[in-house]
Amino acid sequence: MQKPLKSTKSLGFSGKPGYLLLIIAATIYFTELVIMISFKYLPPQPIFQKDVLDATVLTIIVFPVLYLLVFRPLTTDIKIRQQAEKEKNALINELNHALAEVKTLQGIIPICSSCKKIRDDEGSWHQVEAYVSAHSSARFSHGICNECYKKLYPEQYAMANKRKS
Repeated sequence: MQKPLKSTKSLGFSGKPGYLLLIIAATIYFTELVIMISFKYLPPQPIFQKDVLDATVLTIIVFPVLYLLVFRPLTTDIKIRQQAEKEKNALINELNHALAEVKTLQGIIPICSSCKKIRDDEGSWHQVEAYVSAHSSARFSHGICNECYKKLYPEQYAMANKRKS
């Protein structure tokens, strides 16, 4: 599993685009101010050369601010949201799969005290195995308990006990 990404909430700008806009505008303003002041101390240059120098210095100073305060936090938030979305979708798929496999019996089940057949909602009587199989994902494997074996097959039961002794 990937290590969790650091949230941009620690930067304090999450959900506050006004602060980001203010920082970017202030960066551009003060950068432009420094450039204009520095032009007074540089030898005179043609206007085109001044404009190219102005644009270059402005780009060099503003780009890192934009990258650190806008682009990087946004890409981190996007990655965190995409990771959370993947985890959510995986969990939804897992829950849907589990829900599809779950069939449960609930409530009171009317059963005959003699033959052990179960009455359904329409009043029909069904063998326990058929009813439980139809209303759950349980499957049956038949065997015979010792008491029934002794009652139904006394000779085989006696022979089986003699062999064990």
